[in-house]
Amino acid sequence: MNKIGLIVAVVGIVICLIGAGLFVAGGDKFESLEESQQYEGRGGEMKLEGYAEGGWLIVTMEGNYTNGRSAIYEEEGTVNLSDEDCDLVRNFNLTNVDGENYFIPTCENSDDTTEDGWIHVGVICDFERKYGNDGKGCPDGTYTWDTNGKLINVWDGSALIEGILGGLAALGSGLIACCCGIVVLIIGIILAFVLQEEDTSQYYQSNSETGSSSNSGAKGWDEQSDYIHKEKNEEEVAEKSEMATPEDNKEEKKRSGEYELPPPPEI
Repeated sequence: MNKIGLIVAVVGIVICLIGAGLFVAGGDKFESLEESQQYEGRGGEMKLEGYAEGGWLIVTMEGNYTNGRSAIYEEEGTVNLSDEDCDLVRNFNLTNVDGENYFIPTCENSDDTTEDGWIHVGVICDFERKYGNDGKGCPDGTYTWDTNGKLINVWDGSALIEGILGGLAALGSGLIACCCGIVVLIIGIILAFVLQEEDTSQYYQSNSETGSSSNSGAKGWDEQSDYIHKEKNEEEVAEKSEMATPEDNKEEKKRSGEYELPPPPEI
Protein backbone atom coordinates (compact mmCIF):
# COMPACT_ATOMS: atom_id res chain seq x y z
CA MET A 1 0.00 0.00 0.00
CA ASN A 2 1.08 3.58 -0.64
CA LYS A 3 2.32 5.37 2.49
CA ILE A 4 0.75 8.68 1.48
CA GLY A 5 -2.64 7.01 1.15
CA LEU A 6 -2.27 5.43 4.58
CA ILE A 7 -1.40 8.80 6.14
CA VAL A 8 -4.46 10.42 4.54
CA ALA A 9 -6.65 7.58 5.82
CA VAL A 10 -5.30 8.04 9.35
CA VAL A 11 -6.08 11.78 9.16
CA GLY A 12 -9.63 10.92 8.11
CA ILE A 13 -10.02 8.62 11.11
CA VAL A 14 -8.75 11.35 13.44
CA ILE A 15 -11.26 13.84 12.02
CA CYS A 16 -14.07 11.31 12.52
CA LEU A 17 -13.01 10.84 16.15
CA ILE A 18 -13.07 14.62 16.66
CA GLY A 19 -16.58 14.72 15.20
CA ALA A 20 -17.67 11.94 17.56
CA GLY A 21 -16.24 13.91 20.47
CA LEU A 22 -18.23 16.97 19.42
CA PHE A 23 -21.38 14.84 19.28
CA VAL A 24 -20.76 13.71 22.83
CA ALA A 25 -20.13 17.29 23.92
CA GLY A 26 -23.41 18.35 22.30
CA GLY A 27 -25.27 15.65 24.17
CA ASP A 28 -23.68 16.79 27.43
CA LYS A 29 -24.81 20.35 26.70
CA PHE A 30 -28.43 19.25 26.36
CA GLU A 31 -28.20 17.07 29.46
CA SER A 32 -26.88 20.04 31.42
CA LEU A 33 -30.09 21.94 30.64
CA GLU A 34 -31.66 20.22 33.61
CA GLU A 35 -29.22 22.06 35.84
CA SER A 36 -30.77 25.34 34.73
CA GLN A 37 -34.15 24.29 36.14
CA GLN A 38 -34.91 26.29 39.29
CA TYR A 39 -38.38 25.10 40.17
CA GLU A 40 -41.09 22.56 39.29
CA GLY A 41 -44.45 22.41 41.00
CA ARG A 42 -48.08 23.53 41.29
CA GLY A 43 -47.49 26.16 43.94
CA GLY A 44 -45.46 26.65 47.07
CA GLU A 45 -42.15 28.15 48.10
CA MET A 46 -39.13 28.81 45.86
CA LYS A 47 -35.78 30.11 47.05
CA LEU A 48 -33.92 32.56 44.82
CA GLU A 49 -30.32 33.75 44.98
CA GLY A 50 -28.24 35.82 42.57
CA TYR A 51 -31.05 37.39 40.55
CA ALA A 52 -31.22 40.78 42.21
CA GLU A 53 -29.14 42.60 39.60
CA GLY A 54 -28.79 40.24 36.67
CA GLY A 55 -30.25 37.29 34.81
CA TRP A 56 -33.84 36.31 34.36
CA LEU A 57 -36.06 33.27 34.82
CA ILE A 58 -38.51 31.82 32.29
CA VAL A 59 -41.78 30.27 33.44
CA THR A 60 -43.23 27.45 31.30
CA MET A 61 -46.29 25.19 31.40
CA GLU A 62 -47.62 22.37 29.24
CA GLY A 63 -49.60 23.39 26.16
CA ASN A 64 -49.40 24.80 22.64
CA TYR A 65 -49.38 28.25 21.09
CA THR A 66 -52.05 29.41 18.69
CA ASN A 67 -49.95 27.98 15.84
CA GLY A 68 -50.69 24.49 17.18
CA ARG A 69 -47.10 23.84 18.24
CA SER A 70 -45.01 24.36 21.36
CA ALA A 71 -42.21 26.08 19.47
CA ILE A 72 -41.82 29.23 17.41
CA TYR A 73 -40.14 29.16 14.02
CA GLU A 74 -38.04 32.05 12.80
CA GLU A 75 -40.34 32.93 9.93
CA GLU A 76 -43.26 33.25 12.34
CA GLY A 77 -41.63 35.99 14.38
CA THR A 78 -43.95 35.96 17.40
CA VAL A 79 -46.88 33.79 18.43
CA ASN A 80 -49.54 34.14 21.08
CA LEU A 81 -51.00 32.07 23.85
CA SER A 82 -54.59 31.07 23.44
CA ASP A 83 -57.06 33.36 25.12
CA GLU A 84 -57.78 30.70 27.72
CA ASP A 85 -54.10 30.20 28.59
CA CYS A 86 -53.48 33.93 28.62
CA ASP A 87 -56.31 34.49 31.11
CA LEU A 88 -54.97 31.62 33.22
CA VAL A 89 -51.41 32.90 33.51
CA ARG A 90 -52.53 36.44 34.30
CA ASN A 91 -53.70 35.08 37.61
CA PHE A 92 -50.31 33.56 38.48
CA ASN A 93 -48.43 35.23 41.33
CA LEU A 94 -44.94 34.97 42.79
CA THR A 95 -44.80 37.00 45.95
CA ASN A 96 -42.16 37.74 48.55
CA VAL A 97 -42.68 38.02 52.27
CA ASP A 98 -44.06 41.54 51.75
CA GLY A 99 -46.69 40.34 49.26
CA GLU A 100 -45.01 42.04 46.26
CA ASN A 101 -45.60 40.19 42.98
CA TYR A 102 -42.60 39.46 40.72
CA PHE A 103 -44.28 37.42 38.01
CA ILE A 104 -44.83 39.02 34.56
CA PRO A 105 -47.16 37.13 32.15
CA THR A 106 -46.10 36.99 28.46
CA CYS A 107 -49.06 36.16 26.25
CA GLU A 108 -46.92 36.97 23.20
CA ASN A 109 -43.61 35.13 22.73
CA SER A 110 -40.74 35.08 20.24
CA ASP A 111 -37.93 33.13 21.91
CA ASP A 112 -39.31 29.60 22.41
CA THR A 113 -37.55 27.44 19.80
CA THR A 114 -37.80 24.02 21.44
CA GLU A 115 -40.59 21.66 20.42
CA ASP A 116 -41.03 19.92 23.77
CA GLY A 117 -44.71 20.28 24.66
CA TRP A 118 -44.03 23.22 27.01
CA ILE A 119 -44.72 26.87 26.26
CA HIS A 120 -43.38 30.10 27.72
CA VAL A 121 -46.02 31.87 29.79
CA GLY A 122 -44.06 34.49 31.73
CA VAL A 123 -40.83 35.70 33.32
CA ILE A 124 -39.57 36.64 36.75
CA CYS A 125 -36.53 38.56 38.03
CA ASP A 126 -36.20 40.43 34.70
CA PHE A 127 -33.71 42.99 35.97
CA GLU A 128 -32.61 43.94 32.43
CA ARG A 129 -36.26 44.36 31.36
CA LYS A 130 -35.98 42.10 28.35
CA TYR A 131 -39.72 41.47 28.45
CA GLY A 132 -41.06 44.89 29.21
CA ASN A 133 -40.74 47.87 31.51
CA ASP A 134 -42.36 46.03 34.39
CA GLY A 135 -39.33 43.80 34.89
CA LYS A 136 -37.32 43.96 38.10
CA GLY A 137 -34.67 41.94 39.90
CA CYS A 138 -35.47 39.48 42.66
CA PRO A 139 -33.60 40.06 45.96
CA ASP A 140 -32.24 36.90 47.57
CA GLY A 141 -34.90 35.21 49.63
CA THR A 142 -37.87 32.85 49.67
CA TYR A 143 -40.88 33.43 47.41
CA THR A 144 -44.29 31.78 47.17
CA TRP A 145 -46.02 30.59 43.98
CA ASP A 146 -49.78 30.69 43.37
CA THR A 147 -50.64 29.00 40.01
CA ASN A 148 -54.18 27.80 40.77
CA GLY A 149 -52.84 24.24 40.82
CA LYS A 150 -51.26 24.44 37.34
CA LEU A 151 -47.93 22.61 36.94
CA ILE A 152 -45.12 24.99 35.98
CA ASN A 153 -41.36 24.89 35.48
CA VAL A 154 -38.96 27.75 36.09
CA TRP A 155 -35.70 27.90 34.13
CA ASP A 156 -32.65 30.11 34.22
CA GLY A 157 -33.05 32.02 30.94
CA SER A 158 -29.40 32.70 30.16
CA ALA A 159 -28.27 29.16 31.04
CA LEU A 160 -31.15 27.66 29.04
CA ILE A 161 -30.41 29.62 25.87
CA GLU A 162 -26.67 29.08 26.22
CA GLY A 163 -27.15 25.33 26.65
CA ILE A 164 -29.47 25.03 23.65
CA LEU A 165 -27.24 27.08 21.34
CA GLY A 166 -24.10 25.34 22.58
CA GLY A 167 -25.62 21.92 22.09
CA LEU A 168 -26.82 22.71 18.57
CA ALA A 169 -23.43 24.17 17.66
CA ALA A 170 -21.61 21.09 18.98
CA LEU A 171 -23.92 18.70 17.16
CA GLY A 172 -23.63 20.66 13.92
CA SER A 173 -19.84 20.82 14.17
CA GLY A 174 -19.68 17.12 14.98
CA LEU A 175 -21.81 16.26 11.95
CA ILE A 176 -19.64 18.35 9.63
CA ALA A 177 -16.44 16.88 11.09
CA CYS A 178 -17.72 13.31 10.68
CA CYS A 179 -18.72 13.93 7.06
CA CYS A 180 -15.35 15.48 6.25
CA GLY A 181 -13.54 12.68 8.06
CA ILE A 182 -15.39 10.00 6.09
CA VAL A 183 -14.57 11.74 2.80
CA VAL A 184 -10.88 12.03 3.73
CA LEU A 185 -10.83 8.39 4.87
CA ILE A 186 -12.29 7.20 1.56
CA ILE A 187 -9.74 9.26 -0.39
CA GLY A 188 -6.93 7.79 1.71
CA ILE A 189 -8.11 4.22 1.09
CA ILE A 190 -8.32 4.86 -2.65
CA LEU A 191 -4.83 6.36 -2.71
CA ALA A 192 -3.44 3.50 -0.64
CA PHE A 193 -4.54 0.92 -3.21
CA VAL A 194 -4.22 2.89 -6.43
CA LEU A 195 -0.77 4.39 -5.90
CA GLN A 196 1.72 1.50 -5.81
CA GLU A 197 5.09 1.71 -4.10
CA GLU A 198 8.16 1.45 -6.34
CA ASP A 199 9.25 -2.16 -6.70
CA THR A 200 12.57 -2.24 -4.83
CA SER A 201 13.48 -5.67 -6.20
CA GLN A 202 13.35 -4.29 -9.73
CA TYR A 203 15.51 -1.39 -8.59
CA TYR A 204 18.19 -3.67 -7.17
CA GLN A 205 18.05 -5.95 -10.19
CA SER A 206 18.55 -2.97 -12.49
CA ASN A 207 21.51 -1.81 -10.44
CA SER A 208 22.99 -5.33 -10.52
CA GLU A 209 22.70 -5.53 -14.30
CA THR A 210 24.29 -2.09 -14.66
CA GLY A 211 27.19 -3.13 -12.41
CA SER A 212 27.71 -6.40 -14.33
CA SER A 213 27.81 -4.64 -17.66
CA SER A 214 30.31 -2.14 -16.28
CA ASN A 215 32.58 -4.94 -14.97
CA SER A 216 32.44 -6.87 -18.23
CA GLY A 217 33.25 -3.74 -20.18
CA ALA A 218 36.27 -3.05 -17.98
CA LYS A 219 37.46 -6.64 -18.33
CA GLY A 220 37.16 -6.49 -22.12
CA TRP A 221 39.13 -3.29 -22.22
CA ASP A 222 41.91 -4.84 -20.10
CA GLU A 223 42.14 -7.85 -22.43
CA GLN A 224 42.29 -5.57 -25.47
CA SER A 225 45.03 -3.50 -23.82
CA ASP A 226 47.09 -6.65 -23.08
CA TYR A 227 46.72 -7.77 -26.67
CA ILE A 228 47.95 -4.42 -27.98
CA HIS A 229 50.98 -4.52 -25.68
CA LYS A 230 51.79 -8.07 -26.80
CA GLU A 231 51.74 -7.12 -30.51
CA LYS A 232 53.88 -4.12 -29.81
CA ASN A 233 56.52 -6.24 -28.04
CA GLU A 234 56.61 -8.73 -30.93
CA GLU A 235 57.15 -5.93 -33.45
CA GLU A 236 60.02 -4.52 -31.37
CA VAL A 237 61.72 -7.94 -31.29
CA ALA A 238 61.43 -8.31 -35.08
CA GLU A 239 62.90 -4.86 -35.65
CA LYS A 240 65.83 -5.65 -33.40
CA SER A 241 66.48 -8.88 -35.35
CA GLU A 242 66.57 -7.01 -38.66
CA MET A 243 68.94 -4.38 -37.28
CA ALA A 244 71.55 -6.96 -36.20
CA THR A 245 75.16 -6.18 -37.64
CA PRO A 246 77.48 -8.64 -39.55
CA GLU A 247 79.73 -8.72 -36.51
CA ASP A 248 76.83 -9.89 -34.51
CA ASN A 249 76.13 -12.59 -37.10
CA LYS A 250 79.75 -13.79 -36.95
CA GLU A 251 79.67 -13.98 -33.21
CA GLU A 252 76.48 -16.03 -33.40
CA LYS A 253 78.04 -18.43 -35.93
CA LYS A 254 81.12 -18.90 -33.77
CA ARG A 255 78.95 -19.77 -30.83
CA SER A 256 77.10 -22.25 -32.95
CA GLY A 257 80.39 -23.87 -34.28
CA GLU A 258 80.09 -22.66 -37.87
CA TYR A 259 83.12 -21.04 -39.56
CA GLU A 260 83.45 -19.37 -42.95
CA LEU A 261 86.23 -20.47 -45.32
CA PRO A 262 88.76 -17.78 -46.17
CA PRO A 263 88.81 -16.59 -49.76
CA PRO A 264 91.41 -18.23 -52.19
CA PRO A 265 94.74 -16.43 -52.66
CA GLU A 266 95.13 -14.24 -55.70
CA ILE A 267 97.62 -15.40 -58.41
